[in-house]
Amino acid sequence: MSADLYFFILDLVASFALATAASCRARTNGAHFTGAAVLACLSGLSAPVMRDALLGSAVMTLNRGEYLAAAVAGALLGEVLAHNRNSWKVFFWFDTVALAFSAGVGAVKAAIWGIGLTGSLLLGVLAALTGGSVRDIALGDMARFVEENMYATAAAFGAMLALAVMICFHLPVWQCALCGALLTLALRGVWGKAVP
Repeated sequence: MSADLYFFILDLVASFALATAASCRARTNGAHFTGAAVLACLSGLSAPVMRDALLGSAVMTLNRGEYLAAAVAGALLGEVLAHNRNSWKVFFWFDTVALAFSAGVGAVKAAIWGIGLTGSLLLGVLAALTGGSVRDIALGDMARFVEENMYATAAAFGAMLALAVMICFHLPVWQCALCGALLTLALRGVWGKAVP
């Protein structure tokens, strides 16, 4: 498989995880299945659409049915996982995966499009925060990036590492994004709160 395909798969993982977390959280809060599914799709699509809109290519993203398929699959998985007695931990880890991959992919994609380091870092963090913010606001929760100390910070460090690896080691773009995502996962997994 080509490096572009791997990079695209990482982006789909982020959308899938965002949708799963949103559906799981909504159903745990008592939302109807259809409402949770719509919220999951909005959350799963908001990060790539916002990111690509800022880069000037949102139409290409909206024309890719894979993003909607990933969001729908995530919505269905979230429905199943919401009935688990550890649904809060399930939500936490899917939200963490979404945050991590959105940050890494967002920062690297911005750099590929010729955005400078500061702009790429900013876009990576914005992409990481968008999907979760849509979910939290729709559910009437405090946005997690405001409430948790290792949410936006973890995304920022992950985006920084992805850009540093891209500049210093000239690895394929998907590997740069993955390095950033793994750091975000580690930071939020260690210092985050997996309790309600």
